[in-house]
Amino acid sequence: DRSPSRGLGDVYKRQNMYLISVIIPIYKVEQYIEKCARSLFEQTLSSIEFIFVDDCSPDNSINILQSVLNKYPDKIPHTKIIHHNINRGIAAVRNSGTAIAQGKYIIGCDGDDWVEPNMYESMYKKAQQTKADIVICDWMQVYQNSSKRIYVNPPANNMDCIAALLSGRMHGSVWNKLIKRELYTKYNIVYIEGMNYCEDLFVTYKLFYHAHSIAYTNQPFYNYRQINPNSYTSSKLSQSSQSGLIFLANDVKEFISRNHIDDKAVNDSYEYLKISIIANLLLHGDKSNATQIEKVKMQDVLLHPSLPFYYKIVVLLLKCNCKKSIKVVCY
Repeated sequence: DRSPSRGLGDVYKRQNMYLISVIIPIYKVEQYIEKCARSLFEQTLSSIEFIFVDDCSPDNSINILQSVLNKYPDKIPHTKIIHHNINRGIAAVRNSGTAIAQGKYIIGCDGDDWVEPNMYESMYKKAQQTKADIVICDWMQVYQNSSKRIYVNPPANNMDCIAALLSGRMHGSVWNKLIKRELYTKYNIVYIEGMNYCEDLFVTYKLFYHAHSIAYTNQPFYNYRQINPNSYTSSKLSQSSQSGLIFLANDVKEFISRNHIDDKAVNDSYEYLKISIIANLLLHGDKSNATQIEKVKMQDVLLHPSLPFYYKIVVLLLKCNCKKSIKVVCY
């Protein structure tokens, strides 16, 4: 096969580099990892490095992965399986993979999801055509008996993208975003270990800030499974995750201040993020964290154009000291 993409890929291999590094967390995905791995190993682009990070998974995930890999012997030289000695969480997993990645671009793929065969070739070609630092694609939200296409339609400029990320209008994930590795290394952008909820948003808004060009391909290349009860994001918020959310809100505030960002959309979206975090802590975490509500103006909460209505109700009830009513709303 002497297609242009494969020929270019050969050059990168000779230089001990790849066009793309895919980082795949492995934790309690034994029911799903075979489909995920096959979809990766059957990509039409040849110059891909696969980095699987075993976060001390207690099930048979790694054995199944190894069995699948053995059926694709040509992928063995381009596949790394690294192991954490203890379970450290998704943020640490992403850091471990990013630290050893050699690709020109980096993208994530969760071990319970799968991708379309031409995903990475198409996204890389878009990056080359547009000279983009970040390429975004659509995705499918997959349920037990149905699926729903998510149209991203991202804004064209950095600030509007950051506003969309902070307000939740654009998913903060790294699995539908092909990101130039240089953005991570040049600006020392890393995940915060222990922050295992919204950990990707912590880095993506910064990556978008530093990106010179952003491109979009309106194809649903990624399949995001919603039925894995063992996923990192399926359980009640742990104390570390709650601390991580508080850290995220403070980090965004500090980032806006340090970089003198006076963009109205970004600042409005930060207020949305702050309110959303407080509401999530009330709904899914330790209610004692709700004392942070004093930092939010009630007028901003009630008049916010895109804040979910039940968030407004929860915040209002807390402000009125109706804690018993909050429990009814939460549960």
